[in-house]
Amino acid sequence: MAATRSMLAPVALLLGCAALFSSMMAFCSPQPALRATSVGRGAGVYGKDEPFELRRSIVEITVTSPAHGSRTRLLVEPDETIESVLTRSREAFDFNVDWIPNTDWQMYKFDDEEAGAFAKDAKLKDCGLVDHEYELHLYFEPKDF
Repeated sequence: MAATRSMLAPVALLLGCAALFSSMMAFCSPQPALRATSVGRGAGVYGKDEPFELRRSIVEITVTSPAHGSRTRLLVEPDETIESVLTRSREAFDFNVDWIPNTDWQMYKFDDEEAGAFAKDAKLKDCGLVDHEYELHLYFEPKDF
């Protein structure tokens, strides 16, 4: 009888620990719960299969200086010129020194650099500006180098 009592306490403790650990497994399950999304994965910003277009009067764009790895975001208007964006980008990157003129800098569309640099007097709306995911690359290309 004494042997039965001495074994009862450790067995009860072991069962209590097992019950505690089995209830904790619900919080750290090895398989995640499946979730349903309310938006289909194929849907774009404007809906399914609609391309991006210009619908806003002020658009946020990204300007990248690939040689430095620097990026900045600017709020622009569609009628703003490339020259204006170039000047604002140089200020944001702290490249605005007096002895380097704007003519030594060129801006390209990020996914179509082979098409060449934009003209400085070109308006953004004529350079393919869209509401979302528009990016320009800024390169230093001095004429006398």
